[in-house]
Parts: sequence; structure tokens; C-alpha cells
Amino acid sequence: MRACLYKTGIPCLIAVLLLSGCWDLQEIEERGLVIGLALDLTDEEVDPENMETYEEWKKKGEPDRVRLTGQVAVPTQQGGNGQSETESQPYFNMSTVSHSVFDALRLFSTRSSRTFTLDHIKLVAVSDNIAASDHFNEGLLDFFLRDHQMRRRMLFFVTEGEASQLLELEGQFNEIPAMKIEAVSENYSRSNRIPHPFAIGTLSDEIAKETSFIIRKIKVTKDKDIKVAGALLFDGKFSKLAGELGEQETIAYNLIVGEHQNGIITAPDKQGHIAAFEIFSADSKIKPTIKRDNISFDIHISATGHLGETQYPGGNPLTSKYIKEVEEVMKKEIETEVNKVTEKLQKEFKLDPFNLLDEIRVKNYKMYEKVRRNWDQGEKIFSDVPIRFHIDTKIERIGISGKPEQKEG
Repeated sequence: MRACLYKTGIPCLIAVLLLSGCWDLQEIEERGLVIGLALDLTDEEVDPENMETYEEWKKKGEPDRVRLTGQVAVPTQQGGNGQSETESQPYFNMSTVSHSVFDALRLFSTRSSRTFTLDHIKLVAVSDNIAASDHFNEGLLDFFLRDHQMRRRMLFFVTEGEASQLLELEGQFNEIPAMKIEAVSENYSRSNRIPHPFAIGTLSDEIAKETSFIIRKIKVTKDKDIKVAGALLFDGKFSKLAGELGEQETIAYNLIVGEHQNGIITAPDKQGHIAAFEIFSADSKIKPTIKRDNISFDIHISATGHLGETQYPGGNPLTSKYIKEVEEVMKKEIETEVNKVTEKLQKEFKLDPFNLLDEIRVKNYKMYEKVRRNWDQGEKIFSDVPIRFHIDTKIERIGISGKPEQKEG
């Protein structure tokens, strides 16, 4: 009898202990799901009771103060698509000021009863004045790269002006700004004006390699909306903002590095009428040539697409001759743009975001070791390296409008 009790009672007791529920359960309504963070330099006082002026404080040589703005989702008011199920705002923003990013985040707990978590964060944004300063890589990034809750895949942005503006957008359907920005960023597959996604993990890798790189440019428009287009160039050695590329330059950059997914090239045809060439497939092959101490590159770019529009009076003639003319026009347009952006990077910035140095490493490691420390730093060898482009364009579809080709005779 006692043996039977042991056999049945002990397992039941263990089961009761294991199935009694989660000891550290916390209701979703009590959690603060941080989905976006924005970081700005500020002259605001860390302690409102401290009347010391910013100028006096700076004379002491103390570190800069930062304002951290967090966007927190309200789960009970949020639908599955990131839009509100009610008329209430599905998120709230809060800002704190500190000398430390980590401390500023913990200060959120002094402003709300919620327990904040970064497990669902979508993006981190910093202002361009932080990105252009020594603070960017020498301290302010450390928390984002170090903290265990920071997902390596979350998006990283540098904003034009204050980063907190991104989290104050006025969108349709009560959209959560951080989730809207994430969705718009996915349109890089539809627009060649947007560089490839740049995550916090990628940033960590680029800083470690000390190679120059680009990040998407994002800004808040006058009507409190966003625009993601163009790129910001970062110096690989110091990992800080060095300049920017315009939208047309970004198109050319994407073609050179083989990250062009979909986009439109427009140019006047030989009669002066605008034609639009939609590229749906592009490929780039970079071939280094090393002869003794001389380095040069040949970059072959092939672009395939369809004729999306021609503003030809009376309808464009769908002749093989006209199609060849447009292909040649687009070839020259691409050639002009890739040469322009390359000259800007070589002569104005003297920085190599194409990562051509890695092509040398693969081709000739001995030469790589010889030039790597002076590639786009020191002697800046990159700025004088010949780069030749070879462009091929092909129109595969011409649409359903236009005049059919007439046979002679």
C-alpha cells in the first residue's frame, strides 16, 4: 500500500509543481514593448534641478548629454498589421536625458509603470550630427552593439536633423511610425534609389573591418512623412559620416556593387523624347588587373528590363531599330552615371564603399597586404586607380502599345 502511494503520489506532486504556471509570468499589458529608439545630442539638463548652464558644464570637459527617445507599442490597441483597432493611439513616445545611452534607457522606468523590453525593436536611428562626430564610434554606439537584447537584424538609420522626428510621424490609419518606416524600407526591391537594408549587425561588421560603407538616407518631409532615398557615406577608418550620395548616384552605386533589384532609368532618346527603361535584372562582375605595382579594375554591368514608357508623338514605333536605339541610349546613360559617382568617390571623398580592396585580396593576397593600410587612408591609393566600365543593356519586353513594325516593300 505504501509502495503504491509512493509510486502514484510522488509523480503527482512533481506534476503539480511543474504545471502550476509560470512563476515569472507578466501580463502583456504590463510590458512596454520598445519598437524604436532615436538618439540625439542635446544641451538639456540631465537633472532639471541643476541650474548649471550648458556652457559652464562643457568647460569642465564632461561628456556630451544624449536624449534617447523610445517608441513603445500599446498591445491592447494594436492590430496585427501595426495599425490601431480603435481610435486610440497604439503607441506612446518618451524621452530621457543622460550622459549614458544605457542609463537613459533605464530612466524610462522612472516615467512609467511598465517593464520595458527590447525584444521587439524594429529600428535604431541617430542624428546626422552624432554620425559626423567622434562620439559615433567612440562611445554612443557601444550600447547598441553590446546589449544582449539588441537584435542583429534590426534596421539602423542616420537621419537628416533630429532622429526623434522619425518617431513623431503623422501617418494614415494611426500607423505606428517605427513599423511604417520598417515597411517603407522594404521597398528597396522596388526602387533603385534605396540602398540595400543596413542592420545593426552589418554596422558592427563594417566597423570591425574598418572598410568604408554606405547607409540609407532617411529624412522627415515638411508634411511630417518620411522619405527613404539616397545614401550616406561613412569613412571606414573612423566610422563616421563623411558625405552623401544623391538619388541618381545611389542608382549608379547599386548597379556597380550588384545590389540593383528593380528600378527605372530615364533618358531622352535620339529624337529628344523621354524613354523609361525598367530594369528587372542586373548583374555586376568586378575584375581586378594587377601588373607589378599597377592596379586597375574592369567592371562589367549587364541590365535587362522592359520599355516602360516612351513619350514619342503619335505613339512609339515598335521597330527593332528603335528598340536598339533605346538600348544604346540607356547604355550611355548608365555609363555616364556610374562614371560620375566613381569620380566623386575617388576624387572628392577618396573613399571606397565598393569594397574593391577585397577583390584585390582574393586575386593577389601579397598585393593586398602591401596596399591595404593606404587604400582609402594614408596615401589613398584608391583615388588614383583606373576603373573602366563595360555596360550591356537589353530590352526584353516592349509592352502592348505603339505602332507595329512595317515591312518594307
